[in-house]
Amino acid sequence: MTEHKTDKEHKVVKEQKVVKEHKADKEHRLDRKLIKDGAPFAVLSYVFLLWILTFIFKKDNAFARFHAKQGIVIFVGNLICFVFGLIPVIGAIFHLLGFILILTSLYGIYLSLTGKCEKIYLVGDIADKLTV
Repeated sequence: MTEHKTDKEHKVVKEQKVVKEHKADKEHRLDRKLIKDGAPFAVLSYVFLLWILTFIFKKDNAFARFHAKQGIVIFVGNLICFVFGLIPVIGAIFHLLGFILILTSLYGIYLSLTGKCEKIYLVGDIADKLTV
């Protein structure tokens, strides 16, 4: 007995995968109105201490809160880089890391302006662990 699937069985399996992917994609999407309302605060979340404004004015907006958590991680990283950048020997390394974090902030601003809820590499994983 051969275990080859017929074309019909392949089609059914393929359709099931598409349905599962569509359901998963639909669950992770946010409402356009929610994104539009939270976008200005999501952008501000990546600028210095302005992520605090998100938690004051838009604490119920999931889109803005998502970006604010990533903004907190980037801010703390920049603060650490600034402090350790004052040490003469290893300061240059921390200045470079600080510059990379500034570029990461710009990428976060881009993501929030385009309405995307993507995790930034490493930053998003740390932000997920935050309970704010």
